[in-house]
Amino acid sequence: MEDQNVKVKIDPITGEIITEIEDSPEVVAEKQLFMKNPARAQALRDLMYDSLKKHLDDQKVPAERREEMMFILIANSVMDLLFDAPTTDIAMESSYCFDEMLGMALANKKYEVDIIAEAKKAVESVKREDFGSDEEYMEGMREFEERWWDMGQPALGMRSPNDAIYEMLGKYKLNEE
Repeated sequence: MEDQNVKVKIDPITGEIITEIEDSPEVVAEKQLFMKNPARAQALRDLMYDSLKKHLDDQKVPAERREEMMFILIANSVMDLLFDAPTTDIAMESSYCFDEMLGMALANKKYEVDIIAEAKKAVESVKREDFGSDEEYMEGMREFEERWWDMGQPALGMRSPNDAIYEMLGKYKLNEE
């Protein structure tokens, strides 16, 4: 029930008590950002699949490259939609965040690791009893996590997470202005 808010209304005409259950902001965000993606994929297919297929036919792309080229064209088109829709400042920030997440996903794949899970394990090693107050503990955890991203990690061949991500971004020239 903690993922929901209960809202009670009284109908002004009938006096009937109406109880509505509203989702929490987190659940609303989850539904909007992720649960609609299968429907978005279907809509994108309807929007662009035929025209992209025609484009590949017109370009006479060899059969062995068609699937790869279709994927690249679709991914490029989706990113164009995403980054063209908001204001420029929001699009710029979104693109930097997207690149960072892409770099992390590529580093995760290369090193067969989950950098976020590793960071979480590392932060959990910071013990409350080593600090005088909850505020000091929270600040200590924040400082440790911030330093952790620049510390060599065995799971990353002793590269820091930031360096591993930057290296992957460099491979695709995504860390250039």
